[in-house]
Amino acid sequence: MIDDSPLERLFKNVRSTHLEHLPQGTSVGRIASVLCSFLNSGGGTLIIRLESSGKTASQVKETLELNIRQRVRPAAFWTATSEDAADGGYCVFDIPAGRDRPYSADGRIFIRVGTDTVAAKEAEIESIVATGYQEIERWERRPLSGEGLERLDREVILETARVGSERRNYRFTDPGEMTAVLTDLSLYRHGAATNAAEVVFGVRPAIQFPQVRARVTVYAGGKGGDFIDSRTFDMSGFKSLESVLDVIRQHIPVSSTFPAGLQRTDRPAFPEKAIREGLVNAFVHRDYSDFSGGVSVDLYPNRLVIWNSGELPPGIKIGDLNREHPSMPRNPDIAQVFWLTGYMERVGRGTLNIVEWCIASGLEPPKWKSNQTGVTLTFQSRRADDPALLNVRQLKLLEELAPGTSIRLPDFAKRYFVSERQGRRDLVALVDGGWLSRKGDGPSTRFVRMSQKSSNPAKPGHTRP
Repeated sequence: MIDDSPLERLFKNVRSTHLEHLPQGTSVGRIASVLCSFLNSGGGTLIIRLESSGKTASQVKETLELNIRQRVRPAAFWTATSEDAADGGYCVFDIPAGRDRPYSADGRIFIRVGTDTVAAKEAEIESIVATGYQEIERWERRPLSGEGLERLDREVILETARVGSERRNYRFTDPGEMTAVLTDLSLYRHGAATNAAEVVFGVRPAIQFPQVRARVTVYAGGKGGDFIDSRTFDMSGFKSLESVLDVIRQHIPVSSTFPAGLQRTDRPAFPEKAIREGLVNAFVHRDYSDFSGGVSVDLYPNRLVIWNSGELPPGIKIGDLNREHPSMPRNPDIAQVFWLTGYMERVGRGTLNIVEWCIASGLEPPKWKSNQTGVTLTFQSRRADDPALLNVRQLKLLEELAPGTSIRLPDFAKRYFVSERQGRRDLVALVDGGWLSRKGDGPSTRFVRMSQKSSNPAKPGHTRP
């Protein structure tokens, strides 16, 4: 492991109420008790030095994780990651604040007192139970009305169990039985499926919960106004997220350069993994109890804006999103399913990853804003003097149109399934950027592929067909 790796830097941090380091040789019972204390006391990060044992850090982590999940009750959402090193490596547990307090490890309840993990006293247990009751009644845990199981997609549920077992080493009581899988995920309680079950596995969840809808709008200009594309998706969580991401992929500008003649190098205006992480956060953390809420994405030529209903959790401020912070997911049951299926990795690290990926792509750090209506994440594109940003249609045309050949506006619109109005915008931008030249006037206007990018692009106003 390199000395300045994220885990190494985290291990060097000072111990605090929400951060604990445990040395090599620490017993599994001790690790479970610390993890339990974080669940009961606002969450935290637990870092363990692993001994050299002939096994990889990942193998040790999997065994350790399974053992701890068997010791801590009730079942809770937390994640574990590992990193190899010459001396054994690290295992990192990211533990959100538990929503089903009190939690116990080997039958005992533990809490954090300052930087120490201690067994809870009777009065402290009573306090945890009293404050935790309302959390149990959160929206995602409420039972579905009617025969809720009939509205769920059985195949997706069983596939989630299969993926969770293989990818996350998660042990299900009966991975081939739908109700058993839902019960293990806290999505089937007291003889009924929960609201969260319909959000993530519903066949048509928007019929009962219109707030699950997600909208994406692609604007022609930087200030809104005319839009190129606008769609609304009302499917289950995973399907809606992937559908939104597909629309973004179709329209996201791409920085395209030709450093070696016609050999093109492309770079999306925004890193896709940062966009995906931002969407996952929006879907997982939005306020599903608000029937007027939802998720919306607005894509402009110079920025991408993701909004979700619901404020930041109490105790979390905007500035915390740019550094290590305790995770307090609004919907831990929904978050756990997203984690099992690989949409989330380390809980609590999503916002930090978004910042790091944007900086690595040459972008300014994204900006978050939170108010009573919701949380907004804004990505800004590169500087105006960056190489021309092209969309997918423009890139395909440059690939398919041989140098010296041409295309007319109606043919472009028909080939790429856009209106002539949008097609004109695309072709004019390519002329302005020096990729195409304009020949003729009026309906006979043709756009000719240049043999290489022109150093003298057309002047504004001279390209309208």
